[in-house]
Amino acid sequence: MSDFSSPQVPDSGWTGQNFLLGAGMVVIQPATTKVVVLYESEKKYWFLPKGRKDVGESLEQTALREAYEESGYQVEFLPLYNETRAPGPPDDRYAAVRPNCEPVYISTAAYPARVRGNRVSPAGEYLTFWYVGQIPPDAVREEGTGMPDEVNYQAHLMDVKEALKLLFEDEAIVVRYAWELFCWTQNRLQEEERKRRARAASESESTSSPNPTA
Repeated sequence: MSDFSSPQVPDSGWTGQNFLLGAGMVVIQPATTKVVVLYESEKKYWFLPKGRKDVGESLEQTALREAYEESGYQVEFLPLYNETRAPGPPDDRYAAVRPNCEPVYISTAAYPARVRGNRVSPAGEYLTFWYVGQIPPDAVREEGTGMPDEVNYQAHLMDVKEALKLLFEDEAIVVRYAWELFCWTQNRLQEEERKRRARAASESESTSSPNPTA
């Protein structure tokens, strides 16, 4: 198992009434290498954008919607060299080894049964699929994008080291892993570009050299 992963858990199964599916996002601004972290000004804690999946909504749609609603930023997925176990489709079998936008992390959290009026919500497991998104250097935060219970949310752009100090460990580890993938991707892309330019220069030199047999 990865150093970022928990030990394997026993095989399990839950009915629809005993699990919640959600999606969250680590939002990076590549131009500044900063991340978006949210602050609940009344309860005074820091967190990442995430939330439950709506009926009929994909996890990818959930991640983008929650990122926008809670942060106020229009976020796009950030392709990364992510060692996903998802295979490439039949017409593109090498898709999984190129930068992709698959989830980079899954976290689980057990929640207790709750009584609301005459209704009892049973206990269950909350599974959150984490993605990595990006905003441009000139991104402008919109106001009033959240739900009524999210009016105290404030979005802050900050260095990764600062974010790791403020977040609870269950979300800090997601940021650490996402940041490692981001840095790895940047380094690989730069190396690939260096090799591409070297090949182009070599080919240009060979075509411009005089033919000794002419």
